[in-house]
Amino acid sequence: MLTVDAILEAARKLLARDGFDATSTTRVAEAAGVSVGSLYEYFTSKDALVATLIKRHCDYLLEQFAQAFKVVEGQGIESIVEAWVDTAVDAYAVDVALQRVLLEHMGRVSKLRHLSRVSLAITDLLEQTLVTCGEPIQRPNIRHAAFIVESSIEALTHRSILYVPCLFGYDLRRELKVMVTQYLRTPNIELQSFLP
Repeated sequence: MLTVDAILEAARKLLARDGFDATSTTRVAEAAGVSVGSLYEYFTSKDALVATLIKRHCDYLLEQFAQAFKVVEGQGIESIVEAWVDTAVDAYAVDVALQRVLLEHMGRVSKLRHLSRVSLAITDLLEQTLVTCGEPIQRPNIRHAAFIVESSIEALTHRSILYVPCLFGYDLRRELKVMVTQYLRTPNIELQSFLP
């Protein structure tokens, strides 16, 4: 698998530096030190390369969340939220230029079932961590709360990278932590209290 790793590393560097349109399979093969024919033995297209890089990032995210949640197990909502937000932002901050390219093409190259599998696996991890956090979660359904938190943080992280890069970093971390902590600690308010 050294060849696959070399190809993916070359693709990663070229996509981050030059973007999707300027990166060709020929250039990736050349940078990896393999023939184009060898590249096509493993990847049928540039889209397949991008899809594999997205999958690897998702697997990395799952590993990072699992490790982070073990460290803060039973330590309360604030510790979990800190670990959650910092892990998410740190994972994307490793190479923001590459993440921007992957996010721009995710919907086109990745299968919905793969993306939903990763999202639900992360939701499972978060749900388990919230159940054992040592502090009451004030939402009526912890599973739903975990899904809402996972989806919100993912969407806001992605959108800040794509649309408001100046927000990505400290400001995003701060705002996500406030939002999620308040959401998990605020008692359920019935809709009737908002009606005339």
